[in-house]
Amino acid sequence: MRSIVIGMNNSLHNNKRLYMFNLKKISILILALIFVSCGMLAGTLGAFRQWTFPVQKIKMDHAVNILFKNHPEYLIPDELKDLDDWEDRGYGFLDGKIFYFKDHPEEMYYVSYFTYVEGFEDEKDSKTTSIAIRAVHNLTPEGRWNTSENIKHNDKEIKRIEDRFYNEIIIKLEKQIGVKSKKETYWYEFFVNND
Repeated sequence: MRSIVIGMNNSLHNNKRLYMFNLKKISILILALIFVSCGMLAGTLGAFRQWTFPVQKIKMDHAVNILFKNHPEYLIPDELKDLDDWEDRGYGFLDGKIFYFKDHPEEMYYVSYFTYVEGFEDEKDSKTTSIAIRAVHNLTPEGRWNTSENIKHNDKEIKRIEDRFYNEIIIKLEKQIGVKSKKETYWYEFFVNND
């Protein structure tokens, strides 16, 4: 009789642990959906993959400016400057930069870097800065700016864009600043990788 009671207690304990684990996953999913719907993850444009550097935003801004100075091939050509209309669209607050890629496929990435602050904390006090592509313009006659939302079902294209940005920009920034960045995980990857 005692072994039956112990067996029932163990079964109840295991069910409770499974319930708590599932409740935790569901809670995280709900919070992620709330943040996404409120535009709290990487701003209102959404973003492709983010990389976080253990530096203040002012240092990241300086590093990006030096990168443009050392690699002017990434600067937007004069004949394409009319495509930089983000300020007119109301996204000037993002302090975005455009990276131009001449090699095939010729395209531009609208990129911003940002910090996360809590409460009344000053942005200058944040010790980390994240950088992410906000939109991509494929420079074809019918081309336009596409956000990650526009191409969310094309995993191959998203991977190509993120890999190009990492290999051509992020690696150069890491060397220049002298630190490694952290590749951020998409919220849904948490559930795939933590089962």
